[in-house]
Amino acid sequence: MDAFVVGTDGSPGAEAAIRKVIELAGGSGASVHLVSAYPGKSTLERLGMTARQDTIDMRGVAMDVLARDERRFTEAGFTVEKHAREGDPAHVIVDVADEQDAGMIVVGARGNTGGGSRFMLGGVAGKLAHHVSRSLLIVRED
Repeated sequence: MDAFVVGTDGSPGAEAAIRKVIELAGGSGASVHLVSAYPGKSTLERLGMTARQDTIDMRGVAMDVLARDERRFTEAGFTVEKHAREGDPAHVIVDVADEQDAGMIVVGARGNTGGGSRFMLGGVAGKLAHHVSRSLLIVRED
């Protein structure tokens, strides 16, 4: 396998996905494309018509998550590229996988927005399972 695309948001599900890729392909010399998507500004925020006073650098938060996970992959012998992009996480992950011609996409079963039901698949994993045209590994938390 030449390249993995791994979606991460810092959640326990994303951590499980990272551990699984390291377990399956650590030391193989494979490349990893770490992807973290962040929400854009709302229409009201873009127009300056919001009461929100504090601004949060969502791209900065995504880059922090990517930097932490990059270190783990690098220590395990992977070549890593980071991708922080604005947009829907499932769409961003698919876009990066297509651009990089990845052999497999790996995500956690539930991310930071996941609910508590034991039968519910997370929104991103569910979208990918229904729409992706390449191999997909959905990893459950330990």
